[in-house]
Amino acid sequence: MKKVSKLIVLTPLIVVAGSSLTSCNKTNSLTLRILNSEDYIYLGDPNDPSDKDLVDQFVDYIEANYPQYHGVNIVYDTSDTNETIYSEIQTGKSNYDLMNVSEYMAQKIVAGGFAVKIDREKIPNYDTFASKEIVKRLDEITATQKVYDPASGKYVDQVVELKDYAIGYMWGTLGSLVNPTFKSFVSSNISFDDVIYDMQSFDMFWDTKYHGSISIKNSMRDTYALGLLHTYEDEFVALKNQYEKGEITSEEYQKQFSTIFNRSDAKSVEEIRLSLEELKNNIFGLEVDSGKQDIVTKKIGINLAWSGDAVYAMDQGDEVGTELYYAVPEIGSNIWNDVWIMPNCERSSAQNELAHLFLDFLCDPSVASQNMDYTGYTSYVGGDDILELVRDYYDYRTDEIFETVLVDEEEISAQVYSVNEEDFAAIDYPDFLMATHDASKDAEELRYFLPYETEEGEIIEEPIDLADLLAHGDTVKLTDENEEPTDVVKTYGDLTIVDSEDSEIEAVDLSYFFNGTLYQTAEDKYGDDLAEMLENGIEPVLYEEGVDTIFYSDCYLPFYYEDENGNEVHNVSVGRQFFCQYPSEETILRCAVMEDYGENNTNVMKMWENFKSDPLPLWATIVFFVFLIAIVAVIAYFVYNKVAVNKVRKQRVVK
Repeated sequence: MKKVSKLIVLTPLIVVAGSSLTSCNKTNSLTLRILNSEDYIYLGDPNDPSDKDLVDQFVDYIEANYPQYHGVNIVYDTSDTNETIYSEIQTGKSNYDLMNVSEYMAQKIVAGGFAVKIDREKIPNYDTFASKEIVKRLDEITATQKVYDPASGKYVDQVVELKDYAIGYMWGTLGSLVNPTFKSFVSSNISFDDVIYDMQSFDMFWDTKYHGSISIKNSMRDTYALGLLHTYEDEFVALKNQYEKGEITSEEYQKQFSTIFNRSDAKSVEEIRLSLEELKNNIFGLEVDSGKQDIVTKKIGINLAWSGDAVYAMDQGDEVGTELYYAVPEIGSNIWNDVWIMPNCERSSAQNELAHLFLDFLCDPSVASQNMDYTGYTSYVGGDDILELVRDYYDYRTDEIFETVLVDEEEISAQVYSVNEEDFAAIDYPDFLMATHDASKDAEELRYFLPYETEEGEIIEEPIDLADLLAHGDTVKLTDENEEPTDVVKTYGDLTIVDSEDSEIEAVDLSYFFNGTLYQTAEDKYGDDLAEMLENGIEPVLYEEGVDTIFYSDCYLPFYYEDENGNEVHNVSVGRQFFCQYPSEETILRCAVMEDYGENNTNVMKMWENFKSDPLPLWATIVFFVFLIAIVAVIAYFVYNKVAVNKVRKQRVVK
């Protein structure tokens, strides 16, 4: 849901002013017209001419593999908002072959009959590499079209599936981005722990102790969703409790959550309006795209944010020493999807073919990884390239703190956590302690001086030979002096780590996202047959088991609190970049796709316009009027004083 307000044109070969064209008619030359959002595709390094943006890379790909399309022109524009795009489609001013829009707008465009079907068989990379779980959430959306029925002579409703018209691009969540050490929080003695606790609910936006430090989206749907989640919080909590008690299935939970989340009838709109009017008195203001920067520069302390913008802000904040956190409230939120659609403009079969080739190109994991790395948003695509990229980002096993081990003067494929001799000898070892590392020492120095228990239950007092563990892929349990199991040493391919229960590092399973997207060494296994298999629609064997989709990372902030019954609860709502890009399966379970409001759009739009008509919160309005009255009083004083002085002067002259 990355939408911006600037308009630029990027054309790798020939610039065509696509935005000025007012019909779908095409020129004689073969041109593919693409509309996306700004900074929503890899643009390359401007200081390195050899580092091409993805549009240029696509042209090279076409030139190399499809000589019949030699000399193709690509017009690449960036968009305004979803609503502007829809307005241009309705009036016939849009002439693009591909458009990137949010899922609700795709639903609206399809319902209006303004899009044509996409042939997914021509996009094999999407079916092969896109996450099956995330695609499923998108494919569940339907749209209702009005079609003419010759038998009755009337227009009737026809339900169509969005999956026939839309290809997923990026996805994420809506949440709160917070600086727990914001200046007004500190001056008001609001502790770090208090802020983190409050982040687990959107009620934070209404909490008066954060007055004047909050910005929300100048976006009808996102702010409406915020108001809805606050207004019906009790219902969401009750539903969550039902699910946790096993009274309803996960499918029933998602369905009922979505029903509440997509309420837009007149009664609900009025109740949400009242909540938002109350919120307006507590915020600093509305923002379109500046919130992620404002929180870094410390103009605000709390921002309603899309997960991709939160990643950007956290990265920027880390560079200047401002540590930010992102939360998806425990009751749930919105899981959004940005998708590609094909407007129903007139196009040739060659242009249609090029549009499908471009979508397939974007769904190549090597291409998708460039997009992810550049935009900060999370791609629909999985695959080995994305898995490796995410490991490089977040898995402690590939972090720079690990160093290569030398055994018998030869480098082995292992990495260890580097520690000093005192840490090495201590029983109370630090989290993820591995061994001392000194390139000049041999394997005899690679020892872990703690007793351990084998899988057969045998207690071994001898130190662990890490080099041997790495070579054999063993797993052993560490024990304390009472021979009680403590922690587990695990080997993962070329790496051994210690997983401590007290560690701030957690094992996060992303199999829900990556399963079904990873080839089992496809090239090695199938060789030259792979291309023919894909061409014939034969799906290669994808490994579902035995693949390491576990990430050892600080996904969640290590924070514990007491619930209403006095039980200690581990935070699963607040985290940093990893949590933004890849929330847990539990998190996305409690998030719903925001659908088009259909016939209720008018009600919501009217409420939103009224909400924005007085953008100043009450406190700002009061300050403004006090200031205005003071100015008027000062002017009146000087005018009165001048009149009085002139009157005295006239009296003196008369005398």
